[in-house]
Amino acid sequence: MAIREKLNIVFKPFLTALIGLMIGYSFVHWTLFIKLGIFQLNENITETLLPIILAGIVTRLFIHTKVKALRLRVPFIYSLIAWISLTIPTIIAQKYMVTATGKLTTLPSVEEIHAHESTKYYNIDSYHINTKAKYYHATYDISGRNSEHFNMYLYVLMPIYKTSTDVSSHTPSAWLGISYRDRVSNRMSHERKEEAFNQFIRQNWIQVEQKDFFSFPCFERIGKTSEDFKNFQSLLNRNDLGISDAVILVGMSEPYEHRNGDNLKRLLTAVLIVTLLWLLMSIIPKVDDKELKRIKAGKPDKMEQIIWKENLLSAIPHKGFFITPILIYINIAVFLLMMFFGAGFFSFQADDLIHWGACYGPMVRDGEWWRLLTSIFLHSGITHLIANTVCLAIIGIDIENRITRSQYLFIYLLSGLIGSITSVLWHTPPVVGIGASGAIFGLYGAFITLILTKTFSSTSAKSLLIESAIFVGANLLVGMTPGIDNAAHIGGLLGGVALSLILSPFIKNRKQGRGLDL
Repeated sequence: MAIREKLNIVFKPFLTALIGLMIGYSFVHWTLFIKLGIFQLNENITETLLPIILAGIVTRLFIHTKVKALRLRVPFIYSLIAWISLTIPTIIAQKYMVTATGKLTTLPSVEEIHAHESTKYYNIDSYHINTKAKYYHATYDISGRNSEHFNMYLYVLMPIYKTSTDVSSHTPSAWLGISYRDRVSNRMSHERKEEAFNQFIRQNWIQVEQKDFFSFPCFERIGKTSEDFKNFQSLLNRNDLGISDAVILVGMSEPYEHRNGDNLKRLLTAVLIVTLLWLLMSIIPKVDDKELKRIKAGKPDKMEQIIWKENLLSAIPHKGFFITPILIYINIAVFLLMMFFGAGFFSFQADDLIHWGACYGPMVRDGEWWRLLTSIFLHSGITHLIANTVCLAIIGIDIENRITRSQYLFIYLLSGLIGSITSVLWHTPPVVGIGASGAIFGLYGAFITLILTKTFSSTSAKSLLIESAIFVGANLLVGMTPGIDNAAHIGGLLGGVALSLILSPFIKNRKQGRGLDL
């Protein structure tokens, strides 16, 4: 009886949510973003971010309340696993749906591609690729939870004409796009990464020069919302070719019938794994009779409502926690803007970061001093943003209610500025510097200093000091590995220490005037 109840209360809602989310969102994705094209959103948003958000909402509304029927020490872990289990198959389903619904158009010649409705795949009878006119662009970005990956990219474009005689007298009807990518450890020294990057470019340049470009069974058209289209279009703009709406095709090595690859197999495998996982997670724990009775009676979880309300209120800027959430929201807003304008999601390339205001030594020395400040509101990708957001929220709770808003903002911004200056002066050759880490280290440096100087007096001062010291020490130790801008961390930390010493008399006077014991 207990197993049947657990299946009905916990397992069936998950299975229903999984099937409904995959089918429902795939239909919406295909209808709004592909078929009708009502919203021209970057594919990172439609294929990754929206599934993550929707899976989180579904988990919160339909799964989180159900798992409380099980006797669990930490129900949140179950909800987190449910969120991930709903997200992964939904993302894979989008990949499969995009290829499976892609229409094939047969053209007698490439010049007729503009006279037909845009489709994803083309079978072109007559075309000539001008292999003598190649345009190259190489770039890189940093990714990974701890910035451990150094990702290298090479983009190549060649014009496509109807015949070889049209090369000198006609505008290209389309462009053949080729992209290469590889990854090495970002922990390597700058010299080794530079060597790997140059070798990556040389190897693929040789491959392009030797490749046969006249035997493609069909072509795939790169959509304007894809990450590759942005990079190819940037390549055209960089070479001043004056083409703002290019048709970019990728030559396929397999026939149209094989376009789905192993996407369907991956989807079915993912669905099977998460279904079996959730089945075991549903039947193994014992039943919480009290919670089961409440759920079956349809009564709300009052404690959950209280917690949810408190979390919501804490996210709103309020006395004692005002500047921190605003800074967090600015960081998130900048990230979302970059994402919506096609810069990426999991990681941003160096060119895009520089375009959005990253700290880059040669440009700073050429007079673009504003980069020293704007760079502290940029992040290399979603994991970098999440990590800094969590750290900022933690230190913000500890320090903001102990000093004035202007003092807090002064320490944050000036520490970030000092961290950027330190990074520019330290790194030769220069690096692309971004992130709020320098400013956050400044807050930690200020907090530790104000505790040690007894500007802050608290019964928990010792534990706060130990926690802050562990955070700073651990992050500086991790930052000693190549690929992490530890110069900005150290600069921000020392800046926070110096600024807190300057502000310490004013903070003491404020405390004495208000009779506070913090």
